[in-house]
Amino acid sequence: MKFFLLNLFLASSLIVFSQSREHSGSYEFHRGNNDNYFLKDMLTLNPNGTFLFLSESYIEERLQRKKKAYGKGTWTSDKNLIYLKVEDSDVDATHELNFNNTKLRYNTKSSRDKSNRDIKTSVRIIDTEISRFKGRTLIKDANTAPIIQEKECCNSIWQVHSYLQGKWENKSKENNEYHYSFKDEKGIFIAFEKNADGVLEEINKNPASVSILKTDEGYEIEQDFDGLKTYYGIKHLDAKKFVMVRRDGKESTLHRID
Repeated sequence: MKFFLLNLFLASSLIVFSQSREHSGSYEFHRGNNDNYFLKDMLTLNPNGTFLFLSESYIEERLQRKKKAYGKGTWTSDKNLIYLKVEDSDVDATHELNFNNTKLRYNTKSSRDKSNRDIKTSVRIIDTEISRFKGRTLIKDANTAPIIQEKECCNSIWQVHSYLQGKWENKSKENNEYHYSFKDEKGIFIAFEKNADGVLEEINKNPASVSILKTDEGYEIEQDFDGLKTYYGIKHLDAKKFVMVRRDGKESTLHRID
């Protein structure tokens, strides 16, 4: 009897292992035009029962054009259903997506289907507490690679905001950093300098307010330091490099700090 139960247990374990091997792998959802907009989700089901989820997006006209969000946890399967489980310890500053109680349906071409129909192996998110992912179908081994060609700015004031937003440095002044931030149509500029301990300290007493002005030549930055205004024309601005020109013709080049 014990020998029979042991064989039954081993057989059940092999079935579960077989399901895990069948379901494990990388699944992707992709939508967009690979020019100025895309969404991409990737779910990796590891054979050891853990999973990793990456949601990536790029929207040209958004202030923060690129976004990435992660989730992780464990998974189990029962026939064609896959269940994701997330413990409190799985959620942190990096892995902010909580897919606990998420259920997916696994779909693949039946071995009995001898037709030439192209049925891609996939999983469909049929139940989740993160509403924006519900109903999405992720294709196994899709290997999509959205390539966005970073374009030179700018066609609108909003684009100037989105490209200028962030931290910049002038490589001829290694101890300085320049931060631009925008909310709605209002901008703030803060200049920093590293002290002897390497800590950034504000150079200007108060942040300067920033406005983007449309000119005949393109766009101009107005920075207001408590009533003292300075103006810089935008000669070049893209995701990595910013060339500004003062009204007296002097140029300065800043590089984005990643």
